[in-house]
Amino acid sequence: MSASKITTIEIDDSLDKLGDWDFFDEKVIGKFSGFKAVSGNVFGLRRRIIDRTSIYDEKKGTYGDTHELGPDGIHTVKFGPMQFHVTTAGTPHRVPHSFGYWHINDLDEVYLAIPAPEGEERGHFVVVMQKPVGKEGESFAWYCEQCLTFIDEYRFDHGRLGLNEFWRAELEAVVRHNETDRRCPECGHINPLAYAWNTVKDTPEQKASRLHW
Repeated sequence: MSASKITTIEIDDSLDKLGDWDFFDEKVIGKFSGFKAVSGNVFGLRRRIIDRTSIYDEKKGTYGDTHELGPDGIHTVKFGPMQFHVTTAGTPHRVPHSFGYWHINDLDEVYLAIPAPEGEERGHFVVVMQKPVGKEGESFAWYCEQCLTFIDEYRFDHGRLGLNEFWRAELEAVVRHNETDRRCPECGHINPLAYAWNTVKDTPEQKASRLHW
């Protein structure tokens, strides 16, 4: 699959001052390369290679599945172009090879993959969540990959600390978890290293772990 260079154009003005703006305008999209809080919601907007059958991230590979952990074990959800998916509040979820922990939000998350317009290579992958307030937040958690026994969890007080602290908290949780022996207290399995969402932060060992799970 061919891959052309991505160009990001950012704007200086706050999005809150732009009025009736277009999420997919190239002057705006750079503001959403991570996540951004706007008008009571948190938005993530990714440029990915999306056609009618698949979603492809040039740094992490095929982006087709997400895992959700429920009473009956792991449920795999396949992301399809133009199909809404909601991960309900309190559901541990993760995307293999994208972030090396189970993410647990106090609020619902909505996902939508929009295919590229005709003649273009990249479409848009949209994530929307209501902005946490007060005591609302999220956790970075780990369960044994063999028996799903709970191992570790780090809470982020999103409503109190704000979105700007999320990436610091994520990296701190990953580092602190990797300093443990990652041994399952139930079956004794040594679980793989955790890794952050951003591939730039990977050590060589974490890069290998990203390929594993």
